[in-house]
Amino acid sequence: MTGRSVDLPKKSWSQSEASLRIRRKFMCASKKEFKTFEEQIEKLKSNGMIFGSEETTIKCLKRFGYYNIIHGYRDPYVKSLDTGKHYCDGVTFEQVFSLYNLDRKIRNIIMEAMLEFEDILRSATAHVIAESFSADESMYLQKTNYKLGSKRGDKYQLDDIFSKFNHIRNDKNQPFTHYRENHKNIPPWILLKGASFGNIANFIKLQKSEQKNKIVALLYDFPKELVETFPDIKQLCMDTIFVCLQYRNIAAHGGRIYNFIPSATFRYTPILHERASVSKAEYRQGRGVNDIPTLIVALSLLDHALISVKMKIQIESAIDEHCNNYPNDRDYLMKFIDTSKFLSL
Repeated sequence: MTGRSVDLPKKSWSQSEASLRIRRKFMCASKKEFKTFEEQIEKLKSNGMIFGSEETTIKCLKRFGYYNIIHGYRDPYVKSLDTGKHYCDGVTFEQVFSLYNLDRKIRNIIMEAMLEFEDILRSATAHVIAESFSADESMYLQKTNYKLGSKRGDKYQLDDIFSKFNHIRNDKNQPFTHYRENHKNIPPWILLKGASFGNIANFIKLQKSEQKNKIVALLYDFPKELVETFPDIKQLCMDTIFVCLQYRNIAAHGGRIYNFIPSATFRYTPILHERASVSKAEYRQGRGVNDIPTLIVALSLLDHALISVKMKIQIESAIDEHCNNYPNDRDYLMKFIDTSKFLSL
């Protein structure tokens, strides 16, 4: 018994040490070591990538970074083997970089559209708030005018919005200082200039039915009575706002966007999906849920439909430019951004 009581701790200690060594080994193996631009090219060569000009490649790596270009856009061009990931036959750095550039163009196109949509939301919301409660901040900034929203801890969602509004009211920049000091009042169309897209989206969400219906009616140029009669219109509007918000955020932070899948979705409605040529069965299979083509169609329903027209034309042009050089990429890209099946916008 005595020998056994001595042996057990020793054996346990040995297993623990072996486990620690194994963990250290894998941790060390997973660490990324610094590589010069030339070494980065050699690594890509060893994985089967072809280079048209190594000098140009180094310039691209210097400007935009290995991780951004390669890790972000290699997926369509690699095949997994027992020895690791290797590039498909004939894949060049220039092809991967062209996809990277295509995504940057789409990101910029979407960002421009989202900024324009944000301005429209801001204008419509400010108009309805002033019309409903006056332009006097002591009147329109009464919490009883709005829904409280969800509660987190001891605060409601409306408390967070009003906290941000209070910060804007005391902002030292123009035009807030001018209105505060010279007019002793900041009207809603000035206050909302300082609000982010997210602030505005959540503020619209917290509107009571009367004001929300008016905002939706302005955005689509529908009679308010039509919005009240068909709740799908209001549902579509709110879905559009929050899908746009997520596309705006991924674009603003430089994320890959051509195959981005936001968590916000469009609920099925004939208003949107018949125009997008998406059946209920196709929707259940994941088509028309939150992709870029459906976003374009949703924006085409707004009174200011030019946003969607510009998006569609510019994105299709950017895809054509890439696919003229790399025609085999078209089928892959159409899985994510195929606008060819849409009804005329």
